[in-house]
Parts: sequence; C-alpha cells; structure tokens
Amino acid sequence: MQAVARADLKAKVDAAIRRIVQGYAPDKVIMYGSFARGDYHQYSDLDLLIIKETSDPFLRRMDAVLDQCSGDIAVEPLVYTQSELDEMLRRGNDFLEKALREGEVVYDKSKPHRS
Repeated sequence: MQAVARADLKAKVDAAIRRIVQGYAPDKVIMYGSFARGDYHQYSDLDLLIIKETSDPFLRRMDAVLDQCSGDIAVEPLVYTQSELDEMLRRGNDFLEKALREGEVVYDKSKPHRS
C-alpha cells in the first residue's frame, strides 16, 4: 500500500478514536486486529475493545459508539464494563486475552493526555 494511502487510513483511525473518546467518554480504548498489528489495508475495519462503566444493554453500547463515527472507516466496537471484562478473562476467554495481549491502548482516561 502506498505511503499516502497508509497515512490517510491512519488519519481516519485517529479521527474515529478521537470522536469516540469525545462523544462516548469511555474509560479505556484498546485497538486490536490489523491496525494494531500494522498489517491493515484499505478495506480493513477498526477493531476496538472499549471499557466503560455503563448499565446500557450490550447492543445499545455498540450503537452508542457507532453513533459517534462518521463512516469514513468501518468500526467494530466491543464495549464491556471492567467487571464484565474481568469475569470473561477469569473464565478464560481466549479472544479477549489475545485482544488485550496484542492490542494497543489508544486511550486511557486514568492517564494524562499528551499534547
């Protein structure tokens, strides 16, 4: 993929994450999948594991995240509370273990932001 196309995709990823952080106010956002590995292409979707304390039903959480997205890039969000995530990891959820192991924390509310 050309450097310009990769830079354009990276800009779209950054913009999508920024909109989600500003509009949905998650506690943490972890990017996993092809964008985290660096082997993405123009048709890759943005896989995000989002941690947020909420009582909203699971599917409503995903809708709320997608409401923040412009459609410039396909976003596949999974939204869990910290206790839900902890319980799934305790039960040995291989998918989430891999996402956390190979993923990149792109936002953490508890960490100061860098300019």
